[in-house]
Order: sequence, then structure tokens, then C-alpha cells
Amino acid sequence: MSQRSILLLAGEASGDYHAAALVRELKQLSPGIRVTGIGGDRLAQAGMKLLHHYREINTIGLSEGLRKIRNIFAAYLTMKREIRSGEHDLFIPVDFPDVNLRLCRLAKDAGLPVYYYISPQIWAWRRGRIRKIANRVDRMMTIFPFEEQLYRDAGVQANFVGHTMAQDIPAGPDKALLRKQLGIESSRIAVAILPGSRPAEIRRMLPIMCQAAQIYMRAHPDAQLVLPLAGPHLTSVVEGILSQYRIQVTVHSGDAATVMAACDCGLVTSGTATLQAALAEMPHAVAYILDSLTWWLVIRIVKPLLMDKDIHVAIANVLAIHREKLGDGPIKEMLDHGFQIACHECGRPLFVPELLQHHATPENLADWLERFTSEEPLRQVMIKGFKQIREMLTPPAERHTAARMALEAIS
Repeated sequence: MSQRSILLLAGEASGDYHAAALVRELKQLSPGIRVTGIGGDRLAQAGMKLLHHYREINTIGLSEGLRKIRNIFAAYLTMKREIRSGEHDLFIPVDFPDVNLRLCRLAKDAGLPVYYYISPQIWAWRRGRIRKIANRVDRMMTIFPFEEQLYRDAGVQANFVGHTMAQDIPAGPDKALLRKQLGIESSRIAVAILPGSRPAEIRRMLPIMCQAAQIYMRAHPDAQLVLPLAGPHLTSVVEGILSQYRIQVTVHSGDAATVMAACDCGLVTSGTATLQAALAEMPHAVAYILDSLTWWLVIRIVKPLLMDKDIHVAIANVLAIHREKLGDGPIKEMLDHGFQIACHECGRPLFVPELLQHHATPENLADWLERFTSEEPLRQVMIKGFKQIREMLTPPAERHTAARMALEAIS
């Protein structure tokens, strides 16, 4: 029997992270399998042969896209050639829909099965793409539970395979042990500050978070402020901003989820860190600010026309809202215990507070830190809700993983 081969494309850091776990399991289950394609350092370390690094094709904004157009075209031609080569048994596109859905059509025409891993977020916006997906994808492997039925209703074979973070971030963190390892004093309140992973985000969010910390520390002068750095390239940006405030912030270069698990509460910028905070069981408020024009366009045009009315910036809220429709979950727990965290934009109850745009003020952020510190019943309901979020992201033990489904497809 010839060596089995899988072609894979992960076009950004998050896809590289999730797909690396998939490839590691593939190699464990079938050591002789060959995985080739586009990805990043994590996939290379997991054993995939890189034809291009995702940094060559991943862009933010039009100007960067124009600078990389030659690289993007070269990478696309490489994948097109590989799809048509007849050397591969399966194509696994990972998220990155603008490129991957085009390649799915080529794979379908070439008779190469397509198992899509990590669904394009059709539940958030542009739901009409599901028809295109149904015509081009043989199976969708989703990381959020509610996506499975959404695709099945549209005639797409779909399976919820679990979220990588729910496996990577340990449940029930031992705060005392983590604090000892990180050098955080166990007798003092510890507050995590997560200003984002991009320089522009940090420049917008960190000053507001620092001002909120200053207000909070008037009542809690002994509190410790901890900032997990998203990467060493951000050191100068972060230190430049922190130097402008009369507060002591300890910057950690380690894993953000570990730092959050050691802290009592925190402030988190919208993004991946919101789910990390939930899985680390850290009570937190989510904040985000856009420039005025972009915010106006999102609220007045994009969201009413293209986005689902229940979409929110914290993934924990998205999951909690879907669970609420089944009659239980973190939001119901909150309401049953007398806590109502209302969305400032739509008014509906949420699980995690979201402070967006003009609501993301130092005073509002400081108020939530105070509540997380002083209202123990609120803390306990949130922590119970975080455990429910983990359960939602963990499929039953009898379910096949993405790696096992891929192997079944080519066996």
C-alpha cells in the first residue's frame, strides 16, 4: 500500500495552532502518513512539510495585500498544482475561507475529498456562504458545538470535534501552585491586564486599562497587576505605555492562559484571549475600541445587513447565548442568581460583560474589577459558567477526533 498523503492549508496563526494538534495526532495514529501544505512554525514542528509559510500570504489591510500579491499568487499556484497532482488522498483546509473555499472548488473538480477543519464563521456573518460550502466540502469538522446542526440543516455532513484550547488549558487550575511558579504573591489580589496582540490594539487599549487599574488601586493599593505579553516583539510598545503611569505592572512572557489562571480577575481585549480567560476560569470584562468611522459602519451597516443579531465579541457569550436557547447554561445561571449583565448595544442579558467603544471607559472597567473582587456570589456564578463553557467545547468521549475522521476518509 502506498504512503497516504494529506494536503493542508492553514493561512494564519490560529489555524496553525489548531491544525498542529491535528497533525500531531495524525502522526501518533499513523506514523507513516505524509502531511504537506501551507502553515506555520507549529505545523512544521508537528511534522508537516511546509511548501510556504503562512506569513507569506497572511495580510492585514489593502496595502499589505498589494505588497504580498506576488507571494499570494505563487502560493495559490502551488496549492493548485498539488491539488491536481493526484499525489494526495485528502485536502484539509483550515479556516481562512477567502482562499480555502476557492481551493475547495478545485479539489472537488479534481476528485480530491475535502474535510474542512474549523468552519468559516457563517453563524456570525455572510450566512449565504453555506450554499457554496455545501457544494464544495465533503465534511465539515467544527470546533463549536452549535455549528454542527447549522451545517446539517443545510445538507452538509458535519461533526463537532472539540476545541483545541479546551484540551490545552487545564481544568480546575491550582492558583497557589501557579502563583508560586510565576512569582505572584498568594496573599494579594492579582489582576490580569490583556491589551491585545497587535501594536495598534495595545496603543488603544492599554492606556484605558492602566487608568482603570489606577482607579481600582485607590481602594486596593496592595493589588498586583500582571500583564502576559503576547510576544517579545511587543515589549517596547508595552513598556513605553506603562512608563507613563504610576502603577507597577509585572510583565510576563509566559503563556497567557497560565497567567490568567493564577489571577483573581482581569480586563481582556476582544479576541482569542477572551476564550482563554473563560477556560482559565478568571472572572473578566471584555473591552474593545475601534476608530469612530469603523464603529459607525459596523453598527449602522455591517451588523444590520450581514451579521447575526446575537453575535458578540466574547466567544463565551456566543456559546452562552446558543446554550440559553436550549433552556440552560451560564446566562440562565446568572439570571437565576439575580445578576443581569446587559449588552449595552442590544440590551439582551450576557454572561461576560462587554464594554465596547464609548462604554470602554476607565471608570466602567474599574467598576467591574471592584465587583469581581468584592462580590463573591458573582465570582462563583461566573466560575461555574466557565466550567459549563469548557463542557460545551469538549465532545463526548465516544466522538471521533478530527484526526481519526481524516484517517477514516483515506483508509
